[in-house]
Amino acid sequence: MTQRIKRAGVNRRRFIAGAAAAGGIAGAPLVLRFAHAAEVTLKLGHMLPPVSLAHRRMFAPWAEKVKQESGGRIDVQIFPGMSLGGRPPDLVDQVRDGISDFTWALPNYQAGRFPVLETWTLPFLITTGEQTAQAVDEYMRTHGKAEFDFVQPLAWWCHGPAIFMTKSAPISRMADLKGLRIRAGSQNIVKTLGLLGANPQSYPVTELVTQLSKGTSQGAVIPYEIVPAFKLHELLDNFSELEKGARQFYTFPFLFAMNKKKYESLPDDLRKVIDANSGPALSRKFGADFDFGDRFGRGLCEKAGARFSTVPAAEVARWRAACEPVAQEWIATLNQRNLDGVKLVAVANALVDKYAKSA
Repeated sequence: MTQRIKRAGVNRRRFIAGAAAAGGIAGAPLVLRFAHAAEVTLKLGHMLPPVSLAHRRMFAPWAEKVKQESGGRIDVQIFPGMSLGGRPPDLVDQVRDGISDFTWALPNYQAGRFPVLETWTLPFLITTGEQTAQAVDEYMRTHGKAEFDFVQPLAWWCHGPAIFMTKSAPISRMADLKGLRIRAGSQNIVKTLGLLGANPQSYPVTELVTQLSKGTSQGAVIPYEIVPAFKLHELLDNFSELEKGARQFYTFPFLFAMNKKKYESLPDDLRKVIDANSGPALSRKFGADFDFGDRFGRGLCEKAGARFSTVPAAEVARWRAACEPVAQEWIATLNQRNLDGVKLVAVANALVDKYAKSA
């Protein structure tokens, strides 16, 4: 990338010289800035390793795009794998406190702190990553902005459908879950799996390999996208999917945010660059990137000789009925927080349907 910038600088200097000879060098200040050091250097922290899809396909290209569109005036340095310190639940507070300038965070690792967003951790609120990312984005911009008024949100999205990945027998009916020690992504899914008969566990995804290697966990409910980052195709051999074409088991909502003071301190023209690289279009793209990651991760499992099975639609209907108390309990929790639980859950469901139909 440095070589490309140097070559670009040479070409631009030649252009400037020619323009000057012709009697006009409009635009030269921006060109000269791009050929030299950045005016603003910003840190982007996230939890996954640099080999992960999120790093390679999403944040590294995003950082490069911001640099190019700012004429080289903004340089975004990425710190993957929690290399700025702390644990994944700390990421929201790290960007608030200025430890990072940007972060990709899973706010609901802090269960109960962000209840409006946490609604998206209920079961059966997901079709595909791209479709449901648009639903999450519209929902949060309409109903959840106040929860995150201490940062500058840039995008809201979610991962694709969570799949049952195990080291034991495949999952095709409720009885197969009985007593299974399996990692869940949120407290609502812990409760859901408990109602289905499993022995659910809750911890950050960064601890999954350790728990699987020790035998503490027998599997996880997680999207295929995460497979390559932790080589789960080498650790797990059974992959059970809910029947296609309907609501899937669960998703987890994400936030891409910037430190509010840093955002407000930028010159107007640089804030416009950040604004142009945020919002609903970015949320949809990130959701689509996770769908791509699901396809790639599933392909690795296929090459590894994994066994695949399907939970039939009729069985999924049984699961949804059995798990209805989770939604009702969450509505009551929202009501206790002086929020309209019935409305928030209904809006989330309606938005999932809206974007599934518009696809």
